[in-house]
Amino acid sequence: MTGSEGNSGIPATVSARQSLKTKVTLITLLVFVLSLWSLSYYASRMLRQDMERLLGEQQFATVSQVAAQLNQALQARVSALETVARAISPALLDKPQALQVFLEQQIILKTLFNAGVHVLGPDGGVLGLVPEASRVGADYFQNPTVQAALSEGKTSIGAPTHEVLLKQPVFPVITLIRDAGGRVIGALAGVTNLDQPSFLDMISQSRYGKTGGYVLIAAQQRRVLAATDKSRVMEVLPAPGGNPAIDRFLQGEEGSTVMRNPLGLEILASDKSLPAAGWVLAAVLPTAEAFAPVRAMQQRMLLATSLLTLLAGLVVWWTIKRQLAPLLATARRLAAMADEKQALRALPVTHPDEIGQVVKGFNRLLGTLGQREALLQQILDTSSVAIFLVDRQGRITKANQRMATLFGYPLHELQGMEYVALVHPAQRETGRKNMLALLDSALQSVDLERLYWRADQTEFWGHLTGQRFVDGNGEEQGLVGVIADITQRRQTEAELRIAAIAFESEQGMAITDPQGVMLRVNRAFSAITGYSAPEAVGQNPRLLSSGRHDAAFYAAMWDSLVREGAWQGEIWNRRKNGEVFPEWLTISAVKDPAGQATHYVATFTDLSTRKSAEDQIKSLAFYDTLTGLPNRRLLLDRLKQALASGARHRRQGALLYIDLDDFKTLNNTYGHDVGDQLLQEVAQRLSHYLRAGDTVARPGGDSFVVLLEALSTNSVEAATEAENTGEKIRLALSQPYQIADHAHRSTASIGVTLFDDRQQEGIDEPLKRAELAMYQAKTAGRNTLRFFDPQMQTAVMAMAALEADLREAVRSNQFLLYYQAQVSGERQVAGVEALVRWQHPVRGLVPPAEFIPLAEQTGLILPLGQWVLETACAQLAAWASQPERAHLTVAVNVSALQFHQADFVAQVLAALKRAGANPQRLKLELTESLLVHDAEDVIAKMITLKEQGVGFSLDDFGTGYSSLSYLKRLPLNQLKIDQGFVRDILHDANDAAIAKMVVALADTLGLSVIAEGVETEAQRDFLAAQGCHAYQGHLYSRALPIDAFEAFMRQV
Repeated sequence: MTGSEGNSGIPATVSARQSLKTKVTLITLLVFVLSLWSLSYYASRMLRQDMERLLGEQQFATVSQVAAQLNQALQARVSALETVARAISPALLDKPQALQVFLEQQIILKTLFNAGVHVLGPDGGVLGLVPEASRVGADYFQNPTVQAALSEGKTSIGAPTHEVLLKQPVFPVITLIRDAGGRVIGALAGVTNLDQPSFLDMISQSRYGKTGGYVLIAAQQRRVLAATDKSRVMEVLPAPGGNPAIDRFLQGEEGSTVMRNPLGLEILASDKSLPAAGWVLAAVLPTAEAFAPVRAMQQRMLLATSLLTLLAGLVVWWTIKRQLAPLLATARRLAAMADEKQALRALPVTHPDEIGQVVKGFNRLLGTLGQREALLQQILDTSSVAIFLVDRQGRITKANQRMATLFGYPLHELQGMEYVALVHPAQRETGRKNMLALLDSALQSVDLERLYWRADQTEFWGHLTGQRFVDGNGEEQGLVGVIADITQRRQTEAELRIAAIAFESEQGMAITDPQGVMLRVNRAFSAITGYSAPEAVGQNPRLLSSGRHDAAFYAAMWDSLVREGAWQGEIWNRRKNGEVFPEWLTISAVKDPAGQATHYVATFTDLSTRKSAEDQIKSLAFYDTLTGLPNRRLLLDRLKQALASGARHRRQGALLYIDLDDFKTLNNTYGHDVGDQLLQEVAQRLSHYLRAGDTVARPGGDSFVVLLEALSTNSVEAATEAENTGEKIRLALSQPYQIADHAHRSTASIGVTLFDDRQQEGIDEPLKRAELAMYQAKTAGRNTLRFFDPQMQTAVMAMAALEADLREAVRSNQFLLYYQAQVSGERQVAGVEALVRWQHPVRGLVPPAEFIPLAEQTGLILPLGQWVLETACAQLAAWASQPERAHLTVAVNVSALQFHQADFVAQVLAALKRAGANPQRLKLELTESLLVHDAEDVIAKMITLKEQGVGFSLDDFGTGYSSLSYLKRLPLNQLKIDQGFVRDILHDANDAAIAKMVVALADTLGLSVIAEGVETEAQRDFLAAQGCHAYQGHLYSRALPIDAFEAFMRQV
């Protein structure tokens, strides 16, 4: 070691020429560049500001000079007008010809005002003018300038405007004419035409610079009077707030500024006010011209600065590249050695400068690292667990020999594989997520058990611990993991868990010795019996004996255990609290290799819950939950038994079908709680009046059925017994009920029928007959008892047949649409009412009165009503193309059920759209009953349809709801007098009065009115006398099919 080196072997000093400090001076180049750019930018900004200030001062001086000339010219015109006005006397104003001569002599006025001079009277009328007198007598009093001058009493310079008579832009100067007493007797107005040569030409004929110019503005009106660009004359400037710079100029601020004109062009502008008129003169010059020299200089400075910067950058780049070349070569060699396939070796030292010193330090470090790596590899190869490193891409970069053995891969093949490829396919995705979470620092570490996959595709369990791998510089390089094979341990633990779980199952378990002494019990045993483990262990199972089984039962149990090694069955035991309970018990013997029993294992399940559930299911299946009475299912079962018993003993039986009257009203009025309490009270009263062998059941709703068995063999006597029982029940049920601190009264309608098995009928038949008899009792006025009537059975069967036919008619479209004329005046057909008819294939034409109520009851009115609506709309569309029928309206009846559909409005509009019919020709006829439910919804739907043009007629008015409070809110077009009132209108004073009332009400509400059922001329004349002039009835035409109706129309 030389004297110039320290203990480390690195030179103590470095010559100035070789020192890195010399190279740092290159940084000054950066400072130079920054300074140069900053200076250029500052100089450019200051040059622009100075140029803007100098040009603004020059421009303001110019515009001030021009403004002074304009102001002087304007004042000269005002002075000339005032001089002439003082020369006009009151006498001269009264002599138009003399006044005209006087004006012709005022030559100066003709030269000053290119649109002439007017003499106005105090009322604003023109008394005289030059150069022409054609407008003498015109009224100028409404001119704002004239009004201002007359009201303020002084000379006024008017706003620029388009003069009505000249139809050209002008501005007036008006001065007052006074008499000797100073009273205003007229006005003298000088008018300047802005489209003709005038003193303002000094503006339009002047430019400012090459592209600039002048603009003269009437400030109050924000309107251009004159401009270098003549097309801008009378241009209106943006409203206040649109351009703040223009607003400041027009508000009186004088000076120069850079701004944007209304076209968005940046300009240098200066303005000066004209005090004589309140005008503003502005000189404008685009900044592109104003600052052109500055921009040229800025561009040259930018070019020079850019060239200097580029030159400096090239010099710095070349210098740094040359000086750092050795260091870069060293870095490449170190990177190559970082690949684990290359051994660590010393680096060449090519320069004696600081970089050379760094390379020598690296060589010492490489030696130390080589020694440590060899030691670490020996530790890894002797480890009993797999150790590996994973890079940030998830690939294994290093692994020990144990890992290669554990997974069955050669070590060189293992390095470079994806770690997740070693994880079992079932857990591979979870493993990938955990690895990514560790790499992304979402997890700090992992410590878990995982299933792995060997090269031969066999699996094993491993215990993985892993965390992020951080190198000596604190940088994360990936992950480090350790895997231990725990397959055997997992198998052992699984067996122990299975045994523990099996013992601690939901079943009670006890283990005894060969003598039956309990050695161990589980938690379920304690939970079921109530005996804790310390209380049960050491005891004999006789501890649980209920006393229900005799000695023979237990002897048979032990005999089975000895012979077969097992026994199972249902047994009753006793809990610690004394409760006896059923259980299902299984006992198995555990034998040694010699076949001797060493232990007995007993498992049992508490059957209490299951048996309780079975009882509950039986109750739910056969009994009504509210009243506790048998339900329909149990009733039918007992009726079947009663039929069989009656057949054996030749005795009659009876069924009483009981239905509470007006129960629904009570339920809706007082609530379901009160209704349920009433049903419970009725059930108690019925049970009280029955014999032991009889049955009372509740099949549902507010209906009850009483089954009487073993009545007399004589039908008359049996009927008497049933009637007596029924009357007792009826009277008992009609007594007051005390519910919720209130007394309620309720009655019942009772239907009675006898039965026996000799009739060979189904079980349901007696119930049906009893129910029909109950309906007879309802029809008879309720609170009564009726026996089954065969005629009613016939009527019900006929109604059922009609319903079946009606359903088939809807499916096969057996309906026809008839049309009855609606006449206005004498015989003018204004519209029709569409009436549905049923063409039955066997019965022929069925009247609507027979099938419409049934359609309402069964809901078939919905498809039927939709068919009527679709057919009527199609007919409307067909008539629209026939001029002689295009005016006809079609009225379609709509049921309440149909109207209350949520999508009724959409149905109507869709039918109109499909047919292409005019909505204004469709009229929907509604009945008053429609308003009983949800009147607000009805009104809303009517309004929606009315807005689309659909009309409404209130059918059968006066027969139903008749709420005037709703009637006045309905968007109706028409009221219809019901034919029930028209029929006897000539003989019944009440019918006549109602008809008069309907006509008067319609007139008050602004509605039309039509009467249906008009059959005689006398009826028509009476209605006409009351103010009703629209009719429908046989007097004019019956309801006709489409062909007959169109033939009728041709005759009319």
